[in-house]
Amino acid sequence: MHTWRLISIGSAGCLVSLLLPSPARADVPYAPYCYYVPQAGPVQAPVEGQAAIRYFRMCPNNEGGTSLPNSARIKVVVKNAAGLPIDHVDGSDVVALLNGGTPEQGFSGVGADSIVSNSQYNPICPDVRAISADGPTDPDGATYITFTGTSPGARGMGVPDPSRKWGHYDSKIPIYVVGFELSGRLTSESANGTYTLQIKCYDHTGGLGTGMGQGEAVTSADFNGVANNIGVVNALTWWRDFDSTGGIAATDFNLVAAHVTHDCDTPNQP
Repeated sequence: MHTWRLISIGSAGCLVSLLLPSPARADVPYAPYCYYVPQAGPVQAPVEGQAAIRYFRMCPNNEGGTSLPNSARIKVVVKNAAGLPIDHVDGSDVVALLNGGTPEQGFSGVGADSIVSNSQYNPICPDVRAISADGPTDPDGATYITFTGTSPGARGMGVPDPSRKWGHYDSKIPIYVVGFELSGRLTSESANGTYTLQIKCYDHTGGLGTGMGQGEAVTSADFNGVANNIGVVNALTWWRDFDSTGGIAATDFNLVAAHVTHDCDTPNQP
């Protein structure tokens, strides 16, 4: 006989209940042995840690280029209570969880609630609640969540997906595997709990309220927020340091300048 537990994930009037088995089973993830780690570059020769995090920056248009470049992703490793890898966990059960919007917009749940990813207040944008893995876990219990999207047969390699567009940022984007939240590692050799997934966004100012069309666009306010704070250190410095060099500089100005006026359909790609 197995022990089961019920969890609920809710957002904007939608409640999803998952009936989960006890982690004592061999095919059930055991969170202390599972983890995710930031990566970028080729799958066979990835960079990890800070060398990968510098690419974790995006534009609501998800047009490629300087938005989530170099196949920015996390590697997710799933193991059971015996420390053995679990393969064939479906990619749809391995997710970076968003709520779709903010509490003021009527969204709630255990996902990131300062990321705006809904068509209710942003009609030209897709609804994004979960960013799924590229495919099922392999014999090592590993899979990838490549943020910009990927293509079949090329797991871990970035290919822009028009259904993955969002604005703003959150201090934590939680990772779940069949309902179990995982801890992050800065590198594969680091301890669990040494990393939390955060993705910077060129749309870093405003849009968290109920104004129509304001939540997933890079505007003059976003541009000025960088242009007027070069060399300044304050509470938003880290989020405006798009290339993660340790401060706001001309390179960050150039990055946001290249994306001003971008939103979910401008430029109209991918």
